[in-house]
Amino acid sequence: MVNIILNRSISSSSCLLARSLKFKDLSKIKLREPILPTINNFEVSPDHPLWQFFPQGSNTTTPIRQSEDLDLDSRGWTSAELRRKSFEDLHKIWYLCLKERNILAREVRTGESIGMMDFSRFNSIDIKLIKTQKRIKQVLLERQIAYERSQIDFTEEKTKYLQEFRESFLNCEEGEFEEQYEKLIRLQYAFFGIPPELKVENLDEDITINFINGLEYVSNLKLERYLKNNDVEFEMPLNGPMEQLPFLLFDVEEAINQVKTLREEGINIKLKKIEIIPFLKNAITKHIEQEEEGETTM
Repeated sequence: MVNIILNRSISSSSCLLARSLKFKDLSKIKLREPILPTINNFEVSPDHPLWQFFPQGSNTTTPIRQSEDLDLDSRGWTSAELRRKSFEDLHKIWYLCLKERNILAREVRTGESIGMMDFSRFNSIDIKLIKTQKRIKQVLLERQIAYERSQIDFTEEKTKYLQEFRESFLNCEEGEFEEQYEKLIRLQYAFFGIPPELKVENLDEDITINFINGLEYVSNLKLERYLKNNDVEFEMPLNGPMEQLPFLLFDVEEAINQVKTLREEGINIKLKKIEIIPFLKNAITKHIEQEEEGETTM
């Protein structure tokens, strides 16, 4: 009850305190002329991305092109013409086709909004652009298939050559070994990207999956040749990159001693796949730095 009385008193007091509204003579108020909305009232940057949907960009004067402004007499690119183009050129042609199709689509939608019925001119151009894009896809597919087939053929030839070289390297006479070893140096660079001279600044580019595969091939090949011609006790095979790397950095005898030391000390030599490349970079970098320090000391 008290709250009701209090609310009523507040309500009545607010009405008493309110000021009465007094309006001036409206006939003396001067009104400005209304500003009609026009395109001139809007400022749009000439670099705005949406200008890409207009044929002349920011210089476009009409929302829809007339027949004489449309390229109705041209033809699409043929597959034979596209096959002679580079990947960069194909990308440019695809982009230009896509851009023109977006412009046509905007003009058609604009025409529909104002009641236009005949869009055959726009559709005929769009069909030519679609055909060109399909032919670009076909050309790229042909190149991809050709590349994959060449890789298969190269892989088969590569495997065959590596096996033949392995046999000749293991079975060559002592007088032929130096020549075979030089071939191995060239082979490891040509097939696996392992350069004859490793440099710290190039390791990020040199050490790849192919490098790791080459390390396995070269290290085991050197070891097999050495064990075949020397009475040395050593348990095969080499267990991962940590045991294989010494055969790339040192002569075979020194590499065998290092691997034996690793095994005797029980150092964990099993690396996860994600650890292999960082390990090789660090180990090779340290080896190169130690060699450079030794040359400086001498």
